[in-house]
Amino acid sequence: MHPRIPLLLAFACCLTACPKGPPADGRQVLSEKQQLEADVSAMSSKAETLLEAQSRLVWDFWTEGRHVDVAATYAGQEALFTIENIRRIDRLRQLTDDAREVRALTALHSHFAGEYLSHALAEFNDAAANLEASLTFPVDGKDVRYRDLERLLANERTVARRRALYAAATPAIERLNQTLRRREERADELVRELGFASYEAFGSELRQSDLGRLSVLAEEILQATQAPYRVVMERLSQRELGMAFKDITRADIPRLFRSREVEDAFPKGESLLKAHGTLAGMGLDLGELTHVTIDARDVKAKSSRPLALAVRVPSDVRISFKPGTGVLHQARVLHEFGHALHAAFTTETRFELARLGNPTVGEAYSALFEDLAEDPVWLEEHAGVSGEQRAQYLAASSAHKLFLIRHAAGRLLYQLELHRRVEADPKALYREIMSRTDDIPMTDEDTERYLVDQEDFFQSADSFRAWFLAGQLQAQLKARFGPAWWRTSQAGEFLKTLWAKGNAMSAREVAQAIGEKGIEPDVLLLRLGTTLQVPMKLNLEGVEDAILPAAPGLEDFTQPPPAPGLEDFSAPPAPPASTVGTRTFIWPDASPSSLPQ
Repeated sequence: MHPRIPLLLAFACCLTACPKGPPADGRQVLSEKQQLEADVSAMSSKAETLLEAQSRLVWDFWTEGRHVDVAATYAGQEALFTIENIRRIDRLRQLTDDAREVRALTALHSHFAGEYLSHALAEFNDAAANLEASLTFPVDGKDVRYRDLERLLANERTVARRRALYAAATPAIERLNQTLRRREERADELVRELGFASYEAFGSELRQSDLGRLSVLAEEILQATQAPYRVVMERLSQRELGMAFKDITRADIPRLFRSREVEDAFPKGESLLKAHGTLAGMGLDLGELTHVTIDARDVKAKSSRPLALAVRVPSDVRISFKPGTGVLHQARVLHEFGHALHAAFTTETRFELARLGNPTVGEAYSALFEDLAEDPVWLEEHAGVSGEQRAQYLAASSAHKLFLIRHAAGRLLYQLELHRRVEADPKALYREIMSRTDDIPMTDEDTERYLVDQEDFFQSADSFRAWFLAGQLQAQLKARFGPAWWRTSQAGEFLKTLWAKGNAMSAREVAQAIGEKGIEPDVLLLRLGTTLQVPMKLNLEGVEDAILPAAPGLEDFTQPPPAPGLEDFSAPPAPPASTVGTRTFIWPDASPSSLPQ
């Protein structure tokens, strides 16, 4: 973009060789960078105001069941999320040397590009959402909503009927695929219109990750966990379904991972109390924070899913909660509290670094608290779960986490290959990669789900890093403050120092700030392997940086100093980073005698 110099003045300067300095009338001529800074700052302010208005509508919908029109908020904003403005942000980023500013501009650039894509794909998104909501399939002469399929499969005891339900829903999937296919084709075109070399290039910016190197890690995880995974799934299949793992199909998966051992330990009305009780031990009380709203009303119109919503960070953070039962509900409550804590204790003042940016770090904090529902000490302390009951539940939940990690790895590899090998048949590619990932042979009915199972712009890249970073955070907290780290106020202070940074620190920098070399999967896999009694070790030599992007200004910061205050705690220091596979991991009550055989 060129400086906005009046045409007559520019012409006169060309003829008379204007001297350096301000014009005779005293007006200042801005440089290209200065003009862009002013323009981008104004655009950012408008985006912040719009996002706040939309968040308020989401809150009304979630807590009151009101009909809201989020699309109407874009009225009068048609000139905001344009290709021209996206290019202005990118141009300013190119002219900027400061790493912090580059990160803020990258977050803003991704947000504007995402808004542009969302608007351009609105027709397809609305069609897919409306179609999915209306899809039904016949069961015993009655039409059942497609959205209820997973619940029905989880509750169905007989193998034959589970498979009949799964097969009956397949025609509905075929209808949905037509819309999803058109949406995918249009998204690919739009990404190139935005100036990205490929769908993968846009995904790399959005995920702040080198997806090529991340795919190396995904492949390594699949290979390293293959044999342990088969052992674990065989045990679980025999126990939960009474059948060999080689005989199960994808119709059996919801039933296989159905939590049942500890459901009675999480009765209705106690999940919020358990969450508050956990935070109290760390000296944290969201109820005392004037900028945090907790809506705990039990009203019919309210969504049953807990929700943390940062309307404005950090001055307006809200949590919606409706009493529910079971360990899954408890885990969701803890997950949302993790989001709320991150937003509520953010002291970052820059909108782009407090509210926008890649979600990996925020998801890691949420996963840290969600994982308490799988911590043996927390389960005994807050739910009275111990002994064989706890051991069986932990075996099932850890097996499920291993399944999810492998499934995310497969989905990432599938989407990368799909966009790299444009000549490949998507269904055949999906069958090839996912049958190996889940170690379950694929039927034709399974392959029909190839688009439904696909994610937007490599979302598994975030899931990967969030799970692994959460595992490292947990290990450090246990090493510094003991197995029941949530009982100490020092742990609360430690986390508040991290939360204060908002999204200004990358996932890698958070890991380094707590004493790790970077994001390392071995911590989580070691925990799962210990619980499941199946050793898992990655051979990361040569790919240890696979989850660290190379793009300057994203996460490629060399050895940043620890976050201020992290080194000042009087608790014992965390053990130094060690060679992969030899880390000492503190995981109480996980001796062989306490685990199912």
